Amino acid sequence: MDVTQDDRAGGHRAPAPLLPVTTGAFATPPEPEPTMIDVLVLDDSQFDAMQLQRACRSTDLPVRVTIATGLEEFRRMLQARRYHVVFIDYLLPDGDGLAAQEILRGVEKNGQSPVVMISGEARHDVAVEAIRRGCIDYKAKSDLTREALKGLILRALEEGSRIAQASLRQALDDQREEILAAMRDIVREEMSRGSTGHHNRDAVTLQLLRSYGVLPEEKDHDWGDLMEDQAMSFVFRKH
Repeated sequence: MDVTQDDRAGGHRAPAPLLPVTTGAFATPPEPEPTMIDVLVLDDSQFDAMQLQRACRSTDLPVRVTIATGLEEFRRMLQARRYHVVFIDYLLPDGDGLAAQEILRGVEKNGQSPVVMISGEARHDVAVEAIRRGCIDYKAKSDLTREALKGLILRALEEGSRIAQASLRQALDDQREEILAAMRDIVREEMSRGSTGHHNRDAVTLQLLRSYGVLPEEKDHDWGDLMEDQAMSFVFRKH
């Protein structure tokens, strides 16, 4: 309730305002900081680069824009931080945008970073070659409006997520193959220590697999195939 001048004149004391609880069990957690979207711009024109930086910031996305004006500076920045999207000017005094893209692909930290090739004028031949080499788009600088940039950045984030998921799946597949190879080596070693004949090798192998907590995916094939055929696999038993 608002306290009027009349309330104060009558001797009534206004109630103290309630303060937000900031400590203890009922403390209000702070708002999480938005994840920064790191953008790298390679352009020898400081004016064009600053203009692109301002346009990126106008998208209302939490962007952090870094500017490189030459290939060596570009290389150093690629090695220092991972970028979610990289804008590369095609015309450079010490090379061209395609050479810059090759530099990017050779830096492990940013080898898979999405690239947008830009140029002062639209060139169909450059656009075709840039897309062929893996750029997500080619744009004339005059077309880099606030809405266009926002769409490009969001596309780059989606592409980066897809690449990361594919890399994770590949890493898991590689790890699985290593485990399978190790399991085969263990079973071979254990079988070589036994004195059993060929006739009961199947039972011995199955017993060994069960003792290690794994089972073959198929049970109607030859155990020799299981040891030699890389297409044969194991699955871990769920408890």
